[in-house]
Amino acid sequence: MLRTKPLWAVAAGLLALPLLTTPAAAAPEPLRVISWNICGEAGGDRGEAGYCPYRNEPGKKVRQIAGLVAEHQANVVLLQEVCGVASDSHLELLKAALGSDWSFARADGARPDGRVDCRGSLSGNLGLGIAVKSQITDTKVTQTLPPDPTGKSKQTLPTLCVRTASWADTRICTTHVLADPADPRRPQQVKNIRTAVSAGGLDVVLGGDFNLFPGSAELKPLSGTYEECDAGGAKRNEVTHHAWTNGKHVYRKRDHIFAAKAGTSRRFTACDADQSLMDTTANTSDSGRPSGYSDHAPLIGYLPAKS
Repeated sequence: MLRTKPLWAVAAGLLALPLLTTPAAAAPEPLRVISWNICGEAGGDRGEAGYCPYRNEPGKKVRQIAGLVAEHQANVVLLQEVCGVASDSHLELLKAALGSDWSFARADGARPDGRVDCRGSLSGNLGLGIAVKSQITDTKVTQTLPPDPTGKSKQTLPTLCVRTASWADTRICTTHVLADPADPRRPQQVKNIRTAVSAGGLDVVLGGDFNLFPGSAELKPLSGTYEECDAGGAKRNEVTHHAWTNGKHVYRKRDHIFAAKAGTSRRFTACDADQSLMDTTANTSDSGRPSGYSDHAPLIGYLPAKS
């Protein structure tokens, strides 16, 4: 006769089994951010004021971006003056270089004539680009440059922001501020950028070419609200831009990465400007090969995961 275990024995056996638990969700990684104005839009020959190295060779610039990502194990890339849309543009080539773990967003930025096409031998549209090693869940483009009161310029300089699955409580943004220091719209543009990135009370990571120097009163709406990655420490306010004026080198810091204000849990743990990628050769017709890949140096900032 088949005998069965009493109910109390079955229950005791079940209690002895290991409990099945749901695996904990992976903690978000620290943010390792690269911001770089790659001067990627074609125009300007050696010796001319608008010259920028390798402007008509997008593949060379993309290889440098991908190399930076590998070197720093970066998971956020913020690009200015970059071409996108076309299959041979910077952003499309970068997609292929970084692989399927990365998501991309972009926004057009029109020149003063209103055109957004990348000139010279390039194709695609000029503007901003963001690449993140995560899934983008939301993208927002805000035209933060006020209209030209004279009606002569049709230039647009947007602020591009994304939210991601990996860092859901953080808005990741990039922007580009007017270069002309005499343009009266610059102060309002900076205020508009702050409004665009701070909406909703999320944490913010904002990088870009601000064309404003450390300590500038025009930059105060951002520098007074957020922490800057190289505002202190041994590498304070490193140079990120090189130009020639009256035959002389001019080195300045124009590029910045901002994030949550100092005193919060998101303080920068490291910041560096990679000046080896910034061209510092003389800009004459017989200067030879450039020493870098842009007139700007990429800026790299590390932020811990939010605690």
